[in-house]
Amino acid sequence: MAVKIRLRRVGRKKQPSYRMVVTESENPRGGAYLDTVGFYNPQRKPAELRIDLPKIDEWIGRGATLSETTESLVRKARRGGDKTVAVSTMQIAAEPTPAEPNASEPAPVEPSPAEPAAEAEPAEE
Repeated sequence: MAVKIRLRRVGRKKQPSYRMVVTESENPRGGAYLDTVGFYNPQRKPAELRIDLPKIDEWIGRGATLSETTESLVRKARRGGDKTVAVSTMQIAAEPTPAEPNASEPAPVEPSPAEPAAEAEPAEE
């Protein structure tokens, strides 16, 4: 099956916004998708475009094709936008490596040997 990167309509009636998704070409416009790679809101002036270009390049490398509209939006994003489209890139959260514990998370607390573990009482039938 062919994989396409295309727009998926979201939003309320008469207030469309779109997610840029990777999907099988046979799936309907609002159907199942494999991955989300961007967001497009044409209601704003200038239109808002949030896009993850490295993810799009990865999918194109795997053989995905772009629809006409997404190809135009990706071209505008690579140029940095224009007067009709304001581009912002999506932030990818880096996962902490196992060797570096996250400083914001507290260290796990082990029970002290002086405290006996609470045993569960048998349930009455």
